[in-house]
Amino acid sequence: PGSSFKPFVYSAALDQGFTPASIVNDAPLVYVDPWLDKVWKPQNDNSKFYGPMRLREAMVLSRNLVSIRVLEAIGVDLARRYVLRFGFTPDAVPPNLSMALGTASAAPVAMARGYAVFANGGFLVDPYLIERIEDADGQVVFQARAARACRLCPERLALDLAAPSSDDPAAISGSGAQTAPLAGAETATETDVIEDPTGPNLAPRAIDERNAFLITSMMRDVVKRGTGRAAMALGRNDLAGKTGTTNEYRDAWFSGFNEHLVTTAWVGFDGFTSLGNGEFGAKAALPIWMAYMGKALDGVPEQRLVQPPGITTARVSKETGQLTWPGDPVAMLEYFRVEDLDRLGSEARQNASSTYEIF
Repeated sequence: PGSSFKPFVYSAALDQGFTPASIVNDAPLVYVDPWLDKVWKPQNDNSKFYGPMRLREAMVLSRNLVSIRVLEAIGVDLARRYVLRFGFTPDAVPPNLSMALGTASAAPVAMARGYAVFANGGFLVDPYLIERIEDADGQVVFQARAARACRLCPERLALDLAAPSSDDPAAISGSGAQTAPLAGAETATETDVIEDPTGPNLAPRAIDERNAFLITSMMRDVVKRGTGRAAMALGRNDLAGKTGTTNEYRDAWFSGFNEHLVTTAWVGFDGFTSLGNGEFGAKAALPIWMAYMGKALDGVPEQRLVQPPGITTARVSKETGQLTWPGDPVAMLEYFRVEDLDRLGSEARQNASSTYEIF
């Protein structure tokens, strides 16, 4: 899926204490494998480097070197376990830094399922094809009862209050790190859903609601002023998404959503051949996504991004990502988890330049 996989890596980073204002260096990296006598020099798609930048801007501009540094900072093994929460199978996610560039193997339906976690506030739902089967007399012989996100259901609110606070995926989802992989799972297992014949069938929580909010906010900026800005032609302000392009232009992707609908568009050949020079996700896949979403959302009211409990805003410098004062000419408002903002305030008092030294 190329860069359309980056939101999952960024989500893992936010879970580990990064924020949308974290500064990471967009600068060259060289990796040497002495055993294979190979050198890896990852590049950005425009072969340019912009230096230290905020994580939000790195998402908007799809900077590969920032994604690699972020993945290196949190650890490949941790990130790999984390992205399984979105329904990907372990064999589909590479155990190396190339994961940051989207070298995972994923079908469009798997990407849409993963993005649905961001769209619905953090729950993993199972896709299904058949909603109902009727016999010749019109009697219903089968009715799909898919697990729903339903973030405001009383049963869901009660479960969230009782859920343990932990960084362990098993504690968050209630079903272990390898949550309901898509392959070979027409129906969810008993531990994948909270099912009550008399009440709503609730999907498991995959990630913190605040994490989903922050990633959605960042991907809304991708559409407003980044690689997905062509989608603004639809005349909506509630769209979020991410472009993706693989090596040698073999695949072009765009995955995007609003609160009502998630859609993934993929363009490529079965024979794994190039689409042709310059066939980026924004050029080849995004127009298809726009054509569908324009019709599918026609007449559907726009949904504003609702700030969940535990999220606050603060002014930061656009240049340094550090907390600043209202009169700063390069200040902007940014979203933070409340505990991250408390930590950043303490760190800023100790050493305003520590972020640059880390990355």
